[in-house]
Amino acid sequence: MHVFFAPDERPFVLDSQMRWNAEVNAFLARLSVISGSTTSRRTWRSYAYEFADWLGFCERTGMDWRRVTELDIATYRNILASESSIQTGRVLKRSTINHKLGVITQFYRFALKKGWITTLPFDLELIRIPCGAEAAFTPQRTACVATSLRLREAREELDIPPRQDIRRFVRSFRAWRDRLMAEMMWLTGMRNAEVCWLPVHALPDDPGVIAKETAALKIIGKGQKRRTVLFPVRLLCSVDRYIHTERARHIRGSGTAPSSVFVGRTGKPLKTSAVNRVFASNCRRTGLDIWPHLLRHAYSVERLAYLQEIGAPNPLKTVQMELGHASMAITERYLHVTERMRAEVIETHNSFVDRLLGD
Repeated sequence: MHVFFAPDERPFVLDSQMRWNAEVNAFLARLSVISGSTTSRRTWRSYAYEFADWLGFCERTGMDWRRVTELDIATYRNILASESSIQTGRVLKRSTINHKLGVITQFYRFALKKGWITTLPFDLELIRIPCGAEAAFTPQRTACVATSLRLREAREELDIPPRQDIRRFVRSFRAWRDRLMAEMMWLTGMRNAEVCWLPVHALPDDPGVIAKETAALKIIGKGQKRRTVLFPVRLLCSVDRYIHTERARHIRGSGTAPSSVFVGRTGKPLKTSAVNRVFASNCRRTGLDIWPHLLRHAYSVERLAYLQEIGAPNPLKTVQMELGHASMAITERYLHVTERMRAEVIETHNSFVDRLLGD
């Protein structure tokens, strides 16, 4: 299956013979045009590729998507859970696999409504989902979920590498651009995609004249939501030098002027998959397993611990706003890590005291 994009970036899919499938593309049109549930081009792109991957599986195995069974979808799910991602080299997260299954579920419910199939290839269960972080005080909505297919989410304990390992990893990037991007993720908590698509106009014209050590900048994050990100001014100065030297050289060679800060050798904006490949290469070279989102986790834990130490009011809410989390429950995950870190410090100090006392 092949994914293409119209001039307005709305996706459509052609099969391996480059043929148009009306039903398949009607579903994609509903997602990006008719329903109007999201205006994010990245969301359209994500749904298109995930849906095309399922259709490609059907095509490779000789299955008609109209006649698949729950066992067929479960087989596809198990393959996703056992194979490594081509982009990152790591096994897909359960949440990623469940999102892919969610796209498939949406398609078959749409197909049933349109009369393209006579029955769903899975059982649906109505569940109550809280609309906000404080479930006891917020209304709930009802959603249909193919619970028999979804992988159970096992909340894994975050394993943040020591600060010196992260510092060594970030400084070990061979390309200046890659090191700047890694520093930006680590020092601001920005996501991979947010760094890739950061526009030049979001940065100050001359960061060298900023008297303070930190500057608050507005960015557009996940879900097209605007939020304020704190940038170290010295990082902004480094990025400004990159823009006027290396980036300018690449753009002159391409004849185009993209809006994004970071570009490739041809002068075109970077994709998150390219950044993931760069990180994977650096992981092999350094022997450290650090990926873009782990740098965001590291920032979150360090930032929360710092705010707690200085006695800042409501540190969790501050970190939530800085990271752009929709729910406080997501941010609270970092609280457990800071508590564990503090317990480890106490345990280490107890050992130190025992050594002094000769016990």
